[in-house]
Amino acid sequence: MYRKSVFFVWAAVAWITPAAIASALGWSSIWGSGSVFADFLIPIPVAGGVLHLPSFIVVSTLLFTQPWTGRLGGQVPGLLLMGALVGVATLLDLNKLQLAASTETLGGSFWQQQPLGLFILTDSLLAQLFVRSLGGRWPLGNREWAASLAVVLVIPLAYAAVALKTDRRQQDPFVYAGAREGDQRGDELAFYYSKLPLGSDGFRQAAAAVLARHDPRNNLNAEDIAIYFFDSLAPAQTFSKSGAQFTVCLYQDGTPTAWSPGSVDCFSGHESFSERFEKASSAQNASLPQDVKSWLGRRDACAGRKPLTAPPGTFMDNKEVRLCDPVRTEQSRAELLRKFEGDANALAQLR
Repeated sequence: MYRKSVFFVWAAVAWITPAAIASALGWSSIWGSGSVFADFLIPIPVAGGVLHLPSFIVVSTLLFTQPWTGRLGGQVPGLLLMGALVGVATLLDLNKLQLAASTETLGGSFWQQQPLGLFILTDSLLAQLFVRSLGGRWPLGNREWAASLAVVLVIPLAYAAVALKTDRRQQDPFVYAGAREGDQRGDELAFYYSKLPLGSDGFRQAAAAVLARHDPRNNLNAEDIAIYFFDSLAPAQTFSKSGAQFTVCLYQDGTPTAWSPGSVDCFSGHESFSERFEKASSAQNASLPQDVKSWLGRRDACAGRKPLTAPPGTFMDNKEVRLCDPVRTEQSRAELLRKFEGDANALAQLR
């Protein structure tokens, strides 16, 4: 009867505590429900509480098979502390910690919203409060203490090392710091920290994946993209191009990609389609309706442009492809002719 009462107390405390902590920290629910507290309490597959079951079952089994006989009896507190440290390692963003240790990375939290880590940590720590009441004990003698200490330290460290090694971000030679818009519409700047020697053959080969990720030919917003590479993460995080050690310029209109050492201006010597379109639109008769001026600007901006064609096996969609498509252009013209059929000036321009 006593053990049954202890179990109910343990179950209530262990099950509610991580839900309360997650709610207090402002975590998001796993399945998009409004309350993370309720989400973590429900132990069914459509709720976050189902992820609590493995650690709860393991720790409950360890706890309510006490007391263990022989030398193993003294290892229980160490096993629980080991579980708590594994939980801490799971909650930590180990990749961000590694970057902080190897670079002068700027600010940010090293903790992540990882429910499994929270469940393991709280179950392991709370179980320590119940071990003695169920007949468990602390290590006796130097040998038991040494074995317990080994369990506490070695397993969490090994887990952290494996977790860090298998983190896909560790295999990526580049760290994406962020991007921002340029001064002109259609211009974009992206910032990367490179773990490879900038300008080397290995850097150029690995950077192909970064360039593909930022390919402007399939971008409706950015037409000219400058990618700035740094040998240090902190300046890359400032979004300032001044300290870049290498620059790659990408252009939507087919202008060859430019690789340049140092920080280079990719935009001032190149006219994007958006800039050409805005210039052509603003040159139209101011007395015309805005829709008509826009169509005329579209016509003039596309005049003489070589049609963009997608590489074999790929799909291309961007502003120039859409605006310079002959079928869409004629459809827009027909709609405007109907819309402004009573405006002789507009009709004259459209015809």
